[in-house]
Amino acid sequence: MEVIPTIDKNELAKLFGSDDFGNVSRSTCTKIEKLDAVFDELIDPSLYYQNARIDTTEKGTVLLKGGTKFKSPKLSKTLKDCDEIVCYIATLGDGIEGEIQRLMEKNRLSEAYILDAMSSVAADNMVATFHERMKGEYNNHGKQVTLCFSPGYCDWPVTEQKEFFKLVDSETIGVELNDACLMTPRKSISGVFGIYSDDENGVDPYIPCSDCRKTDCPERRDL
Repeated sequence: MEVIPTIDKNELAKLFGSDDFGNVSRSTCTKIEKLDAVFDELIDPSLYYQNARIDTTEKGTVLLKGGTKFKSPKLSKTLKDCDEIVCYIATLGDGIEGEIQRLMEKNRLSEAYILDAMSSVAADNMVATFHERMKGEYNNHGKQVTLCFSPGYCDWPVTEQKEFFKLVDSETIGVELNDACLMTPRKSISGVFGIYSDDENGVDPYIPCSDCRKTDCPERRDL
């Protein structure tokens, strides 16, 4: 699926310790403007997804048709009313990663950090755009979607990437999993979200953050 990433400047500002892009220093803004063209030239965005049927969501485990298991109480609770999930991988490609490394090797560390931050925000935007697009499609068929959930998020161990990668054709978009269960290219995001019928769930969807006391978590959802 083609999803063109954009960079929300206010989200970018958060990575620089500010709540508003207007409060970012002039020197940083100047560097961002210069790096915009570099970013646009080097990214090669791609997003792959496929559906998988759910068998059961019991005892903190999501069991899929075919035998794949995801062990996470919060993911299991998130998907308890769903009969299938969408599995996705989004990536910006390896070009941007090479430029970040080149800047670091030349000791241009501030530019490397800014380009890295821009890439992180853009990758997140790809997933958010895809999620909203799929939400609209499923709404047209009387269905809803849950929040996105990624290995390494909440109580879903990053090591579960091994199980996740059994379900997807990651080679289609050139994403690999290393021994530490991290993806290459680094600016890649994997995850799932559930699909359920409107008439099966008359309450608000479960938000894992409601069970978490870590109020300063940067990934905390609005409650």
